[in-house]
Amino acid sequence: MAGIKDLACRVGKHDWVKISGPEEEEVWECSNCKKRKYGSSGGRGSAAEPASIPGVSISAPAPEAGGAPAAEGPALQAGTDEMTGFMDRGGAVEAIKSYLKSHKKDNYTLCMCDIDSFRKLNEEQGVKCGDIVIREVASILQTELAGLGTPCRWGGDEFLLLFPKKNGDEVYNKMFSLREKIKARVIFYEGDGVSVTMTFGLNEYDFSGDIDGFIAETEEKLNLGKQMGGDQVIF
Repeated sequence: MAGIKDLACRVGKHDWVKISGPEEEEVWECSNCKKRKYGSSGGRGSAAEPASIPGVSISAPAPEAGGAPAAEGPALQAGTDEMTGFMDRGGAVEAIKSYLKSHKKDNYTLCMCDIDSFRKLNEEQGVKCGDIVIREVASILQTELAGLGTPCRWGGDEFLLLFPKKNGDEVYNKMFSLREKIKARVIFYEGDGVSVTMTFGLNEYDFSGDIDGFIAETEEKLNLGKQMGGDQVIF
């Protein structure tokens, strides 16, 4: 049966299942290949109820598996990004400083990453599409870094990834794998498939005690990667 489903996906006959999404926005995910499409409820180009595929049933809506935690309701804590549910910039800086002050002999690696040509994406596809891409990237980060590191929303399309007790070599190969997974993901928005690349700046703590400098050097490595054309990992 799995072979039939794979073939259906290859010819565009996905097993679309409606999943939970932001208010007034329809989100559909293929239960087989996990591709998604998005549409605004009641708006032009919104995702229609998918037609049934022979031999494949469409299940009831279900929460997104492995997705970024939803930032819902008034329980959202200070230091938390509303869109992704990740720690925000202030929360991330506090977490880094608190950890390194109490674990002075531990390795610590940071990775700052952002979406390449994100401004162009917003201009061509619209801000709403850009927001969907950010949430999709956040979902991938959370899934791929589970048990290894903590993703944080640094601002806009930038994320800061925290890796306590890890040196740069331990994180380097994972960032290459993560870069490829993001590059391969196709996000469907109002009938169009959107894919993005990301650039990663990786930096290992030097035990100098200069935590602000540690963060700034990480950002410099990201900027270097952007200047070199993006879609790469700089360590």
